[in-house]
Parts: sequence; structure tokens; C-alpha cells
Amino acid sequence: MKILLAIFSCHAYNYAATDMKDWFIRTPADRVQGLRASWLKDVKGDYKIFKGRPAVGPISLPDEVFLDCADDYHHSTEKLVALIHYALDHGYDYICKVDDDVYVYYDRLMANVPTTDYTGRSHGREFAPGFTYWLSRTSMESLVKSRVSCWAEDRWVGETLRRHQILCTDDDRYHLVMPTKKNQCISEFELFKPNDWLTVHALSPDQMRRLYEHDNHSPLSLP
Repeated sequence: MKILLAIFSCHAYNYAATDMKDWFIRTPADRVQGLRASWLKDVKGDYKIFKGRPAVGPISLPDEVFLDCADDYHHSTEKLVALIHYALDHGYDYICKVDDDVYVYYDRLMANVPTTDYTGRSHGREFAPGFTYWLSRTSMESLVKSRVSCWAEDRWVGETLRRHQILCTDDDRYHLVMPTKKNQCISEFELFKPNDWLTVHALSPDQMRRLYEHDNHSPLSLP
């Protein structure tokens, strides 16, 4: 079985132009560097960091894919469809899609690869929030044949798959921190608590580094 860990990212975080600008008040730090300084070091299998078309100049690194699609927040579904085409074209049986502010307990995640077509933290909803979900080849093929009807990719995935009689399998080990307008990241109290999570959303780049260092019992490094 061929699995791709698909990290959903972008070239620039600009929520000011969206109707959710009052919620997204986090400093637009380089989240990918937080991943590279932490859990991404443990990834042994296939992964790629997916972004849309760059505005100017940057060249993709070996583990990055610049998709031929818009890169902004309101084109998330377009980006996801392009990502799925990439996965199908490269022969993947499953993708695990995670956002770039998600901490992945990689060994746990890969020890719990689902056998269902669509898995995430649905918690009674018809769709899994976009921070983490799994799609099988069956689900991916259903999605790329479907019309894009919603810019929010997680909602579109859930609603589209439901029309194909594919329901989300709920797993609460994909942990979602309840955000507020003042804080969308995990609290310092919860950050180091023992847990059985497979992934957790959301962490700042600094929290990523500190949690990784804590879990690996290594001395704190300079930022």
C-alpha cells in the first residue's frame, strides 16, 4: 500500500482579504520551518509539502510541490483537487492530508493507518475538519470526478463523499484545540500533557520545536 503524507501549505498567510480576518490573528510565522525543526525529522515514508502557484520567483525544494492552482485561502478546494490529481498520478492508495500547523505523532499515525475510505475527526459532523483526514483511492477518484461547489475544502470533501455513499469514520485521536479569537493554538498547559493523539491542531512553530524537544528528551535548542 502506497501512502502519501500530504502537507497543505501556502506561500503567504494573508487572511486580511477574507471574511474570517477577525479570527486569524496569529503572527504569520513560517510554519513549514516549525515542521522541519520538529516532527518532520521523524518521517520515514513519502511526504510532500503542497503550495499553489508562487506570486514571484521562489523555486520549490525537493520535498515541495507547487501546484498549478491559486494559493489563497478561498481557493482551498481547487488546491486540494490539484493535490489529489498529483496523488493519483503518482500511484498513491491513500493520502493523509494535514495542515502546516498540525503536529503529527508520525510513528503513532503510521501504526494506525485506516482501512476505510474517509477518516478524520468528524465528531458528529458530516465532514472531518481539514486539519487532518485520510482519503483512499476510491474517495480520491470520486472527488476528482465531482463539481467543486464550495471553497472550504473540508466541507466540500465531506458533502461530496456523502453523495457517493462514503461517510466519515470518526477518530478522536485527531485532536482539535478549540480556538478563540485571541488564541488559535494549543495552551501551554495542554501542550506537554501525556496523550494518545495521532495529530493535534494547532501549534505555533515555537510550540512545535519545544514539544518535539520535550518528547525526545533533548536539550532545548536555539530558535
